[in-house]
Parts: sequence; structure tokens; C-alpha cells
Amino acid sequence: MAGIGFELKKIYRKEGISRSLLGAAYSSLVTIGPMIIVIAVILVMYAVLGTSSVGFADRELLSSTILYVFIFSVILTAPFNSVFSRYLADKIYAEETQHILPSYYTGLLCCSAIATAAAIPVLLSLRFRGGVGLPYILAAYVLWISCVILFFSVTYLHATKDYKVIALFFLIGMLLAFGLAVLFWKLCGVEVIHAILYGLAIGFFTIAFLQFSYIKRYFRTSSNAYTECLTYIWKYKTLFLANLFYMLGLYVHNFIFWTTDMRLHVANTFYTHQAYDMATCLAMFTNISTMVIFTVMAETRFHDSYQHYMESVTGGTYRLIEKNKNIMFRTLSQQIGQVFGIQIAITAVIYLIVIIFFPTLGFSGMTMKIYPVLAVSYLGIFMMYGNIIYLYYFNDLGGSLFTCVLFFAGTFVGTLFSQNWTIPYYGAGSLIGMLCGFSFSFFRIRYLERNFEAHIFCNYKIIDTMNSSHKGKVVYRRENAQK
Repeated sequence: MAGIGFELKKIYRKEGISRSLLGAAYSSLVTIGPMIIVIAVILVMYAVLGTSSVGFADRELLSSTILYVFIFSVILTAPFNSVFSRYLADKIYAEETQHILPSYYTGLLCCSAIATAAAIPVLLSLRFRGGVGLPYILAAYVLWISCVILFFSVTYLHATKDYKVIALFFLIGMLLAFGLAVLFWKLCGVEVIHAILYGLAIGFFTIAFLQFSYIKRYFRTSSNAYTECLTYIWKYKTLFLANLFYMLGLYVHNFIFWTTDMRLHVANTFYTHQAYDMATCLAMFTNISTMVIFTVMAETRFHDSYQHYMESVTGGTYRLIEKNKNIMFRTLSQQIGQVFGIQIAITAVIYLIVIIFFPTLGFSGMTMKIYPVLAVSYLGIFMMYGNIIYLYYFNDLGGSLFTCVLFFAGTFVGTLFSQNWTIPYYGAGSLIGMLCGFSFSFFRIRYLERNFEAHIFCNYKIIDTMNSSHKGKVVYRRENAQK
């Protein structure tokens, strides 16, 4: 996502309050804009169509369907996105863009096949165990497969560096979803939950179609190398697994609470824990600005210092290498502290707003009791993800994988214990996992700082890329473990 950095540098080239606000708005649009659009439209749908007057069972069926679709589509696509993003970067660097479109088709086929195989038992259960109608089941599948396609396609849209079009596609699709939901409900007499699901299914299908069309138009040339990208899944299996464990760590505590006695069993298919799931959602949004702040700082200041260091490695003196290394790690340390300090202030304000006003909006007492620990947990989790990104910068895939495994394992084991504790400590499992993952990632970065020369010069070798690309430059490449 270096293109974000270029745009932010243009914005921050001139100092001033207006430029700072513009930079914050742009980074927000790129990072969390689509998610905010989706959530805002769904909330407006619920209010306008009056879901509060719908029966509890029907309302929970719709909420559970949307919840499962979003959670598991993100878990499925995130590992593939990380590997295919690496493939894209390699092909763009080697000026072999004719291979990008075939890899997109292959990735879509893999994700869609896995998504369909996973959906079949769930849809059959909805039909034969839950007694849900076929139109609802068909709409749920369209929504599911559309989300899988669009979440995978976002990686290729980032490669076009036209980030604003992503938010535009989401805006078009969600406005269409809202309009169709109202149309189905008002003019066609469709039940509220069916009208909302039909609207969302068509809206997300539209977003996926717009993304597919844009990517196909942008990468015009195409080769027949449809399977080459699959070798990257094995070649970069560490990257694949790191993202998989990170995503599982984000939600494994929810999965465990779906097995407790206080769970809801919806349509004999879905399991949820209403209070815990809502507390998790509030905690995520309390700290989501961490990603915006990190994007601004990493893509403007750290990226420059990292680039200067790498340039000095390939053509500078030892003194220059040492100087740029110290600047790079000093910048990194400053950014970790700044992001944490700014987010602490934002989290404190949002936390007070939630605690004071949300109970009057109908949020249950259990949700408010669970929320504080989870709010602290997700502050650390998003900070930990920033550390993982820094490890990716240093090509320390082993360190990033170990961070994510510790995060997942700590959350899993911790939640097994915390589910039996008193309500305010239900979220302690995610807190334990966060502390495990963040602590390791922090000290791993410190270890790299002390041993960076060995990491760069012993794990890499200088090669001439004249035969492997059109650039003919000297770069560093990781040697095979066997050598």
C-alpha cells in the first residue's frame, strides 16, 4: 500500500490544520471508510424498516446470518490476500503484469470453491433443521460469496493505487442495498428480515461486480500462467499461516463463548452470545482509529527511513548504513509511542461516551460489564498488528508467525479459563492473548535492532537480477534454508 504513502506525502507537503484534517480524512477513507459505510447503512436499514417490531427469532436469524457472513469471509480471504499481495508486488517489480489477471482468476476460484464447500452444510442445516425458506437461503449464499469475492478483490484494487474507488464502490453498493430493501418492504410486501437480506445480497453482489470489472479493465494484458501464483502459497506458507492465526485470534474468544450455556441457538444452525458479541463490536470500534493513525505514520515517516536504509545497504558506506539504521529504529520507536499515546486519549474519550450514554440506548448491563476489558484488549491487539507490519518490513516472517501463534494460543487458552470467571472478566482471554503476542513482537523488534546486520547480511545474498527482471539492479534475496 505504498501508494497511500505517496498521496499522504502530497497532502502533508504543506503544513497547516487543514492539511492535517485532509490527511486524516484520506487515511480514514482508505483504511476504515468501506467498513463505516457498510455499518452505517445497515443501522439505517434496521431503523427505517423497523426491525425492533420484528419477532425475536426472526431478528436473531438476520443478525446471525450477517455476523457469520462477515466474520468467516474475512477469516477465509485474509491468508490468501497476504500471499497474493506478495505475488502482485513481485510481478509489478519484475514488470510481468501480464500474470496478474490470471492470478486474480485463480485466487477467486480457490476462495469461491472453499467458500461454497463451507456454505453447503450450513445452508442445508438452515433448510432442514431450521425450516428457513429457500429464497432466504439463496440470498444468504449470494451475500456470502459476494463478500468473499469483494474482500479478496480489495488486494488487487490496492495494486491499482486508486484507493478512493474502493470506497466509491462500497457507497454505490450500499445505497443500492438500502433502496432495494425499502422497495421490497414497501412495494412488494416482503417481510422485513427478507427485505434487508435481499437488499444486502444484491448490494454486495454489485460491489463485487464493480470491483471485478475495474480490475479486468485495469490489467488488460493476460497470460496463461494461471497456476504460477499457487506456488506462492507453499513458498510463503509462513505468511499465509501468520495471517490465518491472527484472524483466528481476533475471533476465537467469540467462538468459545458460543459454546457456553448463555449462547443462543438460532434456527438450529447458528450459535451466538449476544452480550459478548456486542461488547466485542464496541471494543473494536473504540480502537479502530489505531489503524488510521498507524497508516499515516508508517506510510509517511517510517517508510522513508526504511527506504533510505535499504539504499545505503546497496550502495553506501558502513558509517552511512549505521547512521540510517539508527534513524530507522529511532523513527520506529517514536511511532510506536506516538500511536499508543494518541490512541490512549481517543480510547478514553470513546470509552466514557460508551459507558455514560450507551446504557440509555438499550445496551444490556452484561454488555457494559464485558466491554471494559475487551476495549483494553483491542487497543493492544491493533498495536500488536502494527508491530507485525514492521516485522513484515524487515522480512521477519518467522517472527510474525510466532507472534500470531502466541496471540491465538494465548487467547484460546485464556478464554477457556475466563469463560468460567465473573462477567466483568469474560474478556480476559483476549487480554491474555494480546499480552502474549504484543510482548513477543515488541521484544522481537528489539532483538532485530541489536542484530540487524546479521539479519540482513547473513540471511540474504546479493544477486544480479539482470536475468530475472528487466531492471538489472542489485537486490537482496533470502537464501533457501537448505543451503
